[in-house]
Amino acid sequence: MSAQNELRQAIELMQDGQAVPAVDLLNRLVESAELDGKGRAAAYVWLAESREDSGFKIRCLERALEQDPDNRQIRQGLQQLIAARAQPSQLPAMGAERNRVELREAPPVIGIVGGLNGMASGVFVDGRGLIATTSYAIGSIERVTVTLDAQRRLAGEVVRRLPTHDLALVDAPLRIARVTAAAPASMIVENTAFIALGYGGARLRGALAQFNSRRARQWLRTTIPPVQMPDAGGNPLYDDNGQLLGLLTRNVDGAGNTLALNMSQVLALTSQWKRDRRLMPDACYCVACGSLTRAPLFGGSHCETCGAAQPIDNAFPRQIDKLAALYGAGDGAPCPHCDAQVGAYNDRCLRCGHKMARGESARN
Repeated sequence: MSAQNELRQAIELMQDGQAVPAVDLLNRLVESAELDGKGRAAAYVWLAESREDSGFKIRCLERALEQDPDNRQIRQGLQQLIAARAQPSQLPAMGAERNRVELREAPPVIGIVGGLNGMASGVFVDGRGLIATTSYAIGSIERVTVTLDAQRRLAGEVVRRLPTHDLALVDAPLRIARVTAAAPASMIVENTAFIALGYGGARLRGALAQFNSRRARQWLRTTIPPVQMPDAGGNPLYDDNGQLLGLLTRNVDGAGNTLALNMSQVLALTSQWKRDRRLMPDACYCVACGSLTRAPLFGGSHCETCGAAQPIDNAFPRQIDKLAALYGAGDGAPCPHCDAQVGAYNDRCLRCGHKMARGESARN
């Protein structure tokens, strides 16, 4: 395997949360004569992401800058880390000058049709057709139409929704050759110029505003007013290197700045969903809260996360002991309709869904 391919593999491992094998590869690559200066600089930048220690990050970015001295983003990231270390309660003020982003070739933007709040945009997060957009755009919808262009429309299945992060994942029956690289967290700095793309050709130019350090891992403040957004969100933000910074949402902060979901957060949550699917391959998607529920697998009729009613599959017999463990119940009186002792939600049995008189369960 070539050093360039190994670098791509290391980046994918880091984005998937597999830091240990990624660091092994990166440590070898920064010494590799097969990589040019820009390649070794990229390896150092991603190596900086493997640890939270600010001193380690600074040393990595210093070495990256030695390899690629004209890289403005590395220089900005290094300056911000040094400033934040010297004055942790303050971040450098946003400057008046902003560089203008010009993308030679617009990356593909996915259209999401049929969500609860209208047309939205999205972006591929892996090569197997998984698309990220906003939870706001999808709402309690289970299936949407994925639009690639005027001629290509696919059926998309919503597989996970995280309202607290305003993220939804949609699975489309498509394989793609390459996914746009996400910018490392150390390279996402204040004053970075970007283009936010919308399905249909919308292009919004803006920059990252001053970060709230406590929330910068999840949210990025932008200079785009909410009234300028072309749709329900999910618009990918690209820097001048063509790297993904995040997804634009309709959320705003106290000052009225439109917020974008940090792409590193999107990838981390995507990896978590994939791990959950490996651990619970038969779990069902709850359209009400967006979580994965195992209740129907054991004959349960309500989601263990939100209590919403779920379709009962008669192929799965009642497993009262597993339902009791799932719901954290078992101390209540038996349901008079099905004898399950799994408790109630809103006065309805969590196993069969029938109304229970108050006092019939100890877990009302």
